[in-house]
Amino acid sequence: MSKRFIEWSDTFYSLPVIIDSRLPKPDQMRVEQDVLVELVDYRRVLLPANFLTDCHSTPPWSQSLLPAYNNRTNLAAIVHDYLYMNWEQHLEHYPELMDVDGRSYADGIYLELMQRFNPGQWRNRLYFGAVRAFGGWNWRKFRQQTPTA
Repeated sequence: MSKRFIEWSDTFYSLPVIIDSRLPKPDQMRVEQDVLVELVDYRRVLLPANFLTDCHSTPPWSQSLLPAYNNRTNLAAIVHDYLYMNWEQHLEHYPELMDVDGRSYADGIYLELMQRFNPGQWRNRLYFGAVRAFGGWNWRKFRQQTPTA
């Protein structure tokens, strides 16, 4: 399959995902083909085919306020998941980010993509606040799994 490209100037997107009851976790989906996403700083993130994501990772008790899936903000959540899990690979493509706080960068990209495809929504700031308050645990978990971190 060909690669899908979401440019900075795009005002909408569609994602090729597979929702499969056999995935390891019941809240996961799999990206079906490569998706290249251009960010606000014109850097790019390649979401590879078969990348697994759980989108916004919100606990069940909060999902009436912050849904785990939102068609307008899922791209932001998937890119955020990818950057958290693969920050070191991103640095290989953009070594100038070596001295940047990777978690803050990924969280900022998350908010920027939500604002881009779901502008002016109050939930964007709530999602961002939650990821800033509680995302450190996941960030550290993935750094411990990466031998170069």
